[in-house]
Amino acid sequence: MNSNATIERDMATVRSLIDEVINSGNIDLCGRYLAADRIDHQDYGMPEGMADGHDGFRRVLGGFTEAFPDLHLTIQFMVGDGKKLVAYIETTGTHMGTFMGAPATGKRFKANGTDIFEFNEAGLISHHWGTFDVLGVMLQLGMLPTPAAAAA
Repeated sequence: MNSNATIERDMATVRSLIDEVINSGNIDLCGRYLAADRIDHQDYGMPEGMADGHDGFRRVLGGFTEAFPDLHLTIQFMVGDGKKLVAYIETTGTHMGTFMGAPATGKRFKANGTDIFEFNEAGLISHHWGTFDVLGVMLQLGMLPTPAAAAA
């Protein structure tokens, strides 16, 4: 498969993962897009390996969807080179369950993050690296004093 075709395939895989699995709440369909031995390099505050594979994906996403039942991801843009794909993503949700030990506030958040994906020969996501604006989310939910309030 040439590089352009590979990039298009990879972009379609990420779009489908977000639309069909994450935004639709069909976590059990993750195997359509994720390799069973997928390694997640993002630090979620969990022991190493706990976010790997299908069960790890369900564990991480399940925690977010319990806290934010209306969790929604929107891809702002993607860039790929045929080996890795980078997606800049806007995430929104309403805090309706416990998040990082804090009880529900009913407040909405909007935050950005960057996800990097690597794919195996079958076109499934085999590695993930990510960053997410957790501080911004915590400020928006009132879990921390805002910088203006802290300075007063």
